[in-house]
Amino acid sequence: MKTPSNTHPSPGAHAAVPSPLWRIRLQAIAWFVLVAAFVLGLPILLGWGYGLLILLVVVAAVLAIASAWVVRRLSPTAAGRRFASVWSRNLLGWTLVLGVLVAAPFYYLMVITETRPATVPQVSLANGSKRVVFQGMQHIGSERFYQAVIYDVEKALSEGYVSYYEGVQTSTPASKAFFEQLSQELVGGSDLSGTYKSIGEVCGMKFQLDYFGLLEADKAEHPKRHLVADVDALELKAEYERLMREDPAFAQAHASDFQPKPATNDNTFLPKVVEWLKRGTASQQALGGVTCRGLFTLTQAGAGTAPGRMAPVILDFRNRALAQRIMQSPDDKIFITYGAAHLPGLVAELRKLDPKWAVGSVKWLRTIEAPQHIEGQLRGLEN
Repeated sequence: MKTPSNTHPSPGAHAAVPSPLWRIRLQAIAWFVLVAAFVLGLPILLGWGYGLLILLVVVAAVLAIASAWVVRRLSPTAAGRRFASVWSRNLLGWTLVLGVLVAAPFYYLMVITETRPATVPQVSLANGSKRVVFQGMQHIGSERFYQAVIYDVEKALSEGYVSYYEGVQTSTPASKAFFEQLSQELVGGSDLSGTYKSIGEVCGMKFQLDYFGLLEADKAEHPKRHLVADVDALELKAEYERLMREDPAFAQAHASDFQPKPATNDNTFLPKVVEWLKRGTASQQALGGVTCRGLFTLTQAGAGTAPGRMAPVILDFRNRALAQRIMQSPDDKIFITYGAAHLPGLVAELRKLDPKWAVGSVKWLRTIEAPQHIEGQLRGLEN
């Protein structure tokens, strides 16, 4: 009779320990959720190009080495398996996790644009002798937003309103030179309108001046009904210089203004991203548009909470000038299209000049949404 063979493992060997049933079920659910989320995010990953997917796999492979070593030390179940087997399982897990983490922000920005849309107000103001309609504006917005604004402007003109427009004036070479310096300081480029237009193209949105051109015919026929009510750039310069002399805190915060900036200056980052996206593929441009619209939506949601360094010049000073222009104007019905951020300050400045100014009706317009691509086909008209 044969003696039974010794079934005990040799010293130093690790026997595989079966996982409890509940753990197996939880792992199966986790893997299913990860795979499903990764598949949902795959169009985004591939939209940026196969290079991103390859990069994720390389990063996952490195992370899998460390995590596989830890798992084999801490898990009795994994201790009995070969390192390559544990590593490959971790590689798959990390690839799925990284893919989900990369894709999730894009889906978030897409959803937030639709569920918490950016809006601007149209507010009626009156003090008994004058009536003002303030239409909040964005330099970049959706096509339907600008169509609605132009409709309201034309309707107001037909009702006897005078239209006031935003736009710092550069009537002399000196004022133009300062405005270019200011634009460089604010957005990293001297062509402010060109920068806005380029960003709008990348974002799948429009630049406001492209639509206000529709009013040119009426401006030519009735020039007195259309007024650029903003200040001249030299007035901005004078206010800036006054604050530098009289406001120590402002002077300290702006000590390095208009100086050459290093290559890493934040103001140059956005124009570089815009140029990179304009050279990208159609899918990269589409994803760039999703990102841009989402970020604009989030920025609008937090507007007014953290005014920029130049707010005393480009916001407060211009609000005072606009309020004085309204009060001194012989016109009693004025329709204003200005940046929405100017509204609170303008109302405050008007009430300083006349406490009787009161807010009447308020209407909200959505400024950012995905571009509409409507394609149809006429049937029954074929030759």
